Amino acid sequence: MVVQCSSPPAKVVDDFVRVAHRIVWCTVATVDRRDRPRSRVIHPYWERVGDGLVGWAFTRPTPLKVAHLTRRPYVSCSYWDPAHEVAVAECAAEFAEDEPTRRRVWDFFLAAAEPLGYDPRILGDNIVVLKMTPWRLSTADGAWLSG
Repeated sequence: MVVQCSSPPAKVVDDFVRVAHRIVWCTVATVDRRDRPRSRVIHPYWERVGDGLVGWAFTRPTPLKVAHLTRRPYVSCSYWDPAHEVAVAECAAEFAEDEPTRRRVWDFFLAAAEPLGYDPRILGDNIVVLKMTPWRLSTADGAWLSG
C-alpha cells in the first residue's frame, strides 16, 4: 500500500535507510534528450532531515550527466541485493556546489563506518555533490508518495 502525504512515514524512511546503507551501491537512472533512461552506479549517503530524507553522493560532472539533469532534474535510485531486498527512491536532483554543503557531505562519508563510509579523495579532484530529494520511497514493507 502506498501512503500519500506531505512527508514520509518514519517506518518507510527507517526501512529505506536501513536497506540503502547496508547495500551501499545503487543504480541511478537519468533521462536523456530523447527521453531514454541512462543508468549508472553511485554510492549515496541518506540523511534524515526534519521529517524527510535527503540523499547525497559525490559524482563526476560529466557533460552527459550535467545535460540530463539540466533538462530533467530527476533521478531514480534503486537498491537490490541477492536476497531480493529492494529499496527505491524517486527524487528531484540538483548539484549542490557550495563549499559548506560539500564539506558537510564529505564529513558524512568520512565519519560513517565502512562500507558506507569512505574517503572521498579516492574519487579524485573533479567531483561534485549531487543532492537527491525523494518524492517517492518504497521498500518491501511499504511505500510513500509525496502528497
